[in-house]
Amino acid sequence: MPRKNRLFIDGIPHLVQLCGHNDETIFKGEEDYQYFYQCIDAAMSIYAIRLHAYSLSSKKIFLFLSAPDKECLGRFMQYIAKGYTHYFNHRHQRHGTLWDSRYNCCPVEPNAYFLLTKKYVECHCVDETPHHSFADSPEVRITPHEEYLRLGENAAQRSGAYQRFCLGMIVPAVITRIESSLVQNCLLATTPYSQSLEEKYQRNLRPRKSGRPRKHYQNPAADWEWLEKKAEYLLQQYCYKEIRMPLLERLEENATRSFSGESDELMLNHQALFRGDGTMGCLRLLSQYQNLQIGTRLWYQGAMFRRQNQQNISQFHQLGVEAFGYPDIGIEIELISLQYDFFKSLQLLPFVELKVNTLGNAEEFTQFRRHLQQYYQPLASLLNARQLACLEQHPERLLSDKDNLMLRLAEKAPQLEACLSLQSRQRFTHLCDSLTALNIPFTHDKNLFPVNDYNDQLFEWYADSLHHNKLLCRGGRYDNSASRLIGHPVSACGFAFMLEPIMQLLTATKKNSDYAKHVDVVIIPSQERARDQAILLGRRLRRNFPHLSIVNDCSTLRLSTRQKNAQRQGARFILLIDGSDNEVTFCDEENHCWVQIPLHEVTAHLSMALMM
Repeated sequence: MPRKNRLFIDGIPHLVQLCGHNDETIFKGEEDYQYFYQCIDAAMSIYAIRLHAYSLSSKKIFLFLSAPDKECLGRFMQYIAKGYTHYFNHRHQRHGTLWDSRYNCCPVEPNAYFLLTKKYVECHCVDETPHHSFADSPEVRITPHEEYLRLGENAAQRSGAYQRFCLGMIVPAVITRIESSLVQNCLLATTPYSQSLEEKYQRNLRPRKSGRPRKHYQNPAADWEWLEKKAEYLLQQYCYKEIRMPLLERLEENATRSFSGESDELMLNHQALFRGDGTMGCLRLLSQYQNLQIGTRLWYQGAMFRRQNQQNISQFHQLGVEAFGYPDIGIEIELISLQYDFFKSLQLLPFVELKVNTLGNAEEFTQFRRHLQQYYQPLASLLNARQLACLEQHPERLLSDKDNLMLRLAEKAPQLEACLSLQSRQRFTHLCDSLTALNIPFTHDKNLFPVNDYNDQLFEWYADSLHHNKLLCRGGRYDNSASRLIGHPVSACGFAFMLEPIMQLLTATKKNSDYAKHVDVVIIPSQERARDQAILLGRRLRRNFPHLSIVNDCSTLRLSTRQKNAQRQGARFILLIDGSDNEVTFCDEENHCWVQIPLHEVTAHLSMALMM
């Protein structure tokens, strides 16, 4: 089978990786580094390569560059590899290849991933040697990209802004995405950008998982119960109190527009509304009990309903967290920390990404929208009906429109940063500094705008590995909306976990295999006459050990099959009852211990096994 043609996309930068053969050292001294620099400089001048970042470690080389075409990139890498191999073999008296197969390469979307990839090369892929291009030094070898030039008006501003950007950790999900794209020679880009290029090239450009999909047969109800218990336990640790809200809401109670900006009103014939979000229920509770408006932490869960563009009603499940009476930035930091701990408890941190942005106060964001409307209004005749609707109500959504005309217009559109006050900037800087101090990786997404009626800080968690329903969590501060709905000033901040996408991610990443095992003890009668003894033993054990899950196997399968079924259920203890001798075979699967004991000693033996 011929090897796959290397993917190259004109007009965007590419990340290249070279590894030593069999993980061998490729730099043994300072002279080796200097000769490699000479090879790079010579090849760059010959093949018109623009180098944006590099990292030379003892066993791997990373080059982040832009090439005129595919042939120039191949010739450039061939020149470097052959020239340095000849020098290295001659100097260190060795023979054979120096490199591990072909070089790895992936195209990179500039807008979303240039700075992240540059940070990955210069901060994540370095060792103790100083041979990397952090903050574009030395400048003689580095050509700044357009995305880097946007960081400031001069070299000092750009260098300072980039160094501040590199202070935080890289999100593990981003690292996984970069490395999988490198290995598979796929496009490192956002989904809309990838889809547009896939239509152009008529091929898949995104990385895929290796191997065929595994089959998992699990009880969905048990999975949901496990997930909800995880969240409930964590929320109790943070001292949040659960509240229950009705599924239907009175029409007059919800006469004002919903907090959520994603759903139409779901009206019924008897003047009631399906619950569209939990925030409105919390605000209604606050309006009835004013003592809850200061220093209150609440959470809720349940089914919500949505209907978009007057289409069919869809049901989804949320777990929401709300905090009232906390005007300081500390509550946002606590909520993001809670979200981080939740995904950590689910072992999902390598697959999720936190994005944050600041919107400023209501006046500043309104001013930004007004500037956008003034910018796009002269071109209104070129917009379609959907874009005109966005221009009237949510002009910021035009900045992320993937239409070619909208992409060109967005390059020179007004920026939100120009409308932010010094206080808003300092508040957001405090948030970013605190997240960095807490070792919570995040990405500042300047194109992250609210769907709900938020102000100031906005934060969302995404899972790029999910092709649909990538949003896992959304939250932010909504003081203005809460104050308007209640009738007087109140501080409000909250978020909601989207449970269906989280369950999909758990299934896709195979992190849910542990919670399928929820059985502690399985009692198996080896003969039919021992069935009554097994039932009585089960009743006695449930009375003495109320915290254990105990199952009586009432099937008529073979004994060996029933033992295998008990092991598949994850039972630690399997009790085999022999009806003739009043004896029990006590099996401790965790310690691989099988003993024969009298029936009346089972309780004492189980107690000792649990304490070990």
